Amino acid sequence: MTEQASQAERWRRTFFRAWALIGLLILVVALGWVLGRMSSAIVPFGLGLLVVMLLRRPVDWLARRMNRTVAVIVCYLVVIAAFVIALTFIVPPVYSQIAAFANALPGYVQEAYRLWDTMVVHPQAGAGIPGWLQTVVLSLKDRLVASAADWSSAIASTALSTGGSIASGAFEFVLAMVIGFFALVDLPRLRTEIYGLAPASWRSDIAHFAATLSRVLGGWLKGTMIQSAVVATIAALGLTIAGVPYALALGVLAGLLNIVPYIGPAIALLLALAAGLFVSPGTAVWAVVAVVVAQQVDALYMAPRILGKQVDLHPLLVVFAFLTGAALFGVVGMVLSVPVLAVAKAMFVFWYEKGNERQITTEDGVLFPTPKDEEA
Repeated sequence: MTEQASQAERWRRTFFRAWALIGLLILVVALGWVLGRMSSAIVPFGLGLLVVMLLRRPVDWLARRMNRTVAVIVCYLVVIAAFVIALTFIVPPVYSQIAAFANALPGYVQEAYRLWDTMVVHPQAGAGIPGWLQTVVLSLKDRLVASAADWSSAIASTALSTGGSIASGAFEFVLAMVIGFFALVDLPRLRTEIYGLAPASWRSDIAHFAATLSRVLGGWLKGTMIQSAVVATIAALGLTIAGVPYALALGVLAGLLNIVPYIGPAIALLLALAAGLFVSPGTAVWAVVAVVVAQQVDALYMAPRILGKQVDLHPLLVVFAFLTGAALFGVVGMVLSVPVLAVAKAMFVFWYEKGNERQITTEDGVLFPTPKDEEA
C-alpha cells in the first residue's frame, strides 16, 4: 500500500510538473510576443544581458580578490581598450576590403568560367567535353554571374547599412554598457532577491534553470566568438601567405560564416576558391587549403574544448536542431538552434531524473552524457 501511494505521489508530481512546463512555455511565447512589440525599447537591455553573460565570470574571478565594483571597472576598461584598438586598426581595412571584394565578386565568377573553358572544355584542339555539358555549365555560369551581382550588391548595401547602424546605435550601446555595469555590480544580490520571490518548493528548480541557461548560453556565446576569431585569424594569415586578394576580408567573412553550421564554412570555402581562381589555379588550391586548415583547427580542436562542456549534444542532435531551426526560422534558427536545444535537453534531464528519482546520464552516454561542468 505504501509503495502504491509513493508511486501515485510520483505520478502526481510528474503531472503537475508537466503542466507547469506547459504553462511556462505559454508564458515564454506570450513574453516573446510582447518583447517583439517592444523590440526597439528593449534593445539596450538585450545588449546589456550580453555584456553580463560575457563578463560575469571574469568579474566573479576578480571580485574574489578585490571589491566587486572595482572588478567591474577593470573588466570594462579592458573591453573599452579592445574596442578602441579594433575600431582604430582592424575595422577600417576590413570594411574597405569587404566593399572592394563585393564589387569584384561577379568578375571572380567570370574568371572561374574562363579557367573551366580553357582547362576542361578546350584544353587542346579537337578535345573537350560533350556539348550538352558545355551548355549546362554555360547556363550555370550565367546564373552564377547574375547571383554574384546580387550578392555583391547585398554585401555592399549591408556594409553601408552596418556602418550607419553602428553610428546611429551609439546611444543604445552606451546605455547597454551602463545597464550591464549596474547589473554586474549587483548580480549576487539580484539573484538572491529574484530567487526569493519564488515559492520555496520551486527555488531549486529555478536556480538550476538559471544556472543551466547561464552556462549554456554564456558558454556558447563566448565560445562562438573565440572560434570565429581563431578561424578568421588563421584563414586571413593563410590567404595572405597564398597571395589571395582581399585576404583580410575573406578571413573575417570565414570567421563570421563559421557561426552558421555546415552552410557557413562551405560558403567561405567557395568564396576563397573564387578569389584564388582570379589569380591562378595554384593560388586557388592554396586558398582552399588555408580555409580548410582554419576550419579543421576549429572542428577538431577548438569546438570540442570550448563548446563541448557547455553544450553536450550528440552530432545527431546537432543536425536535427540545425535542420529544424533552418526550416522554422531561417538563418537565425540555424544559429540559435544548438544553444536552445542544449538548454531544453539539460532541463529535460534535470526534471526527468528528479521526477523519476533515477539517473539517466552516464560518463559514456551518447545522447545523455554526464555534464562536464555544472558550474552556475
